[in-house]
Amino acid sequence: MSRGGSVVRPAGPAPEGWPDAGASSALSGAAERGELARLVDPASPLVPILDAAGCRFLRPLHAHVIGRPGTGRDTMVRALRERLRLTATGPADGAGADADADLWVLVLAGPPRHADHDLLRSAPADRTLVVLGKADTHPDWDTAVAVARRWSTRLGTPVHVVSQLLACADLDDRMFTALTELAAAGAEMPSMAGRFLVGRPGSAERAVREALLRRIDAFGVDTALSLLAEGSDAADAASLNRTLHALSGVHDLAGPIGERVALVRRRREDEIRTELERAAARGLDRDGAERLLATGGVA
Repeated sequence: MSRGGSVVRPAGPAPEGWPDAGASSALSGAAERGELARLVDPASPLVPILDAAGCRFLRPLHAHVIGRPGTGRDTMVRALRERLRLTATGPADGAGADADADLWVLVLAGPPRHADHDLLRSAPADRTLVVLGKADTHPDWDTAVAVARRWSTRLGTPVHVVSQLLACADLDDRMFTALTELAAAGAEMPSMAGRFLVGRPGSAERAVREALLRRIDAFGVDTALSLLAEGSDAADAASLNRTLHALSGVHDLAGPIGERVALVRRRREDEIRTELERAAARGLDRDGAERLLATGGVA
């Protein structure tokens, strides 16, 4: 998952700070370099099998999002795709979308229920992350962290705090201008979001405020106004979006994901070994297959 070309890596450029994947075995190392088929004679019938196994070994890291309806699963999928450059799937991708999943992400949005415990038990314990999504629905970030700690104790596993909505912030120039003007006027986000919708129905002012609530909700508006009022260096919509992304907590998942990369690599190496075992059982260069299985790819 390192930016140097490790096997289980994000699809596209990895975010800054993406963790290193660690050492690899000779077999997985050859697969990472695209040299798996070179471990046997060029005329061996194992060559196409190893080529195909090597391509599967190099597929991007795949995270599958699970959780109860209403927890923000689809937004979490988008956040993982856009912020961490992962191949991410969720319920909207249909049955079987988790077939090639390397990691599972369980999203909570309230106290863990029986259904959450069942989902957690159904996912691989060593390759599952639990997140408290919709952190923006709590009074502040510290409160969300405290809640996550309590749930972590109840579930027996770390619970990471994220705001999928901030991670997917995509404010445009019109919204940025409106926020800048509000911050300059000393405006604050009301405690009730409905009071933010001033202006007559159908007016430009009301329309842009409605759009802001749809895009980043009350917490995001309040955060953006605070940033701008405090002299944030956000000079345009793109830079403000990046700041909101950084505050979402999604980038902090890179560390826990990186800690599981070695497990993913071993699982993918096991897939190569399974292919070799099948080839040997079919009599396809049995000696070559058994040699690789015995030596792990070491010449």
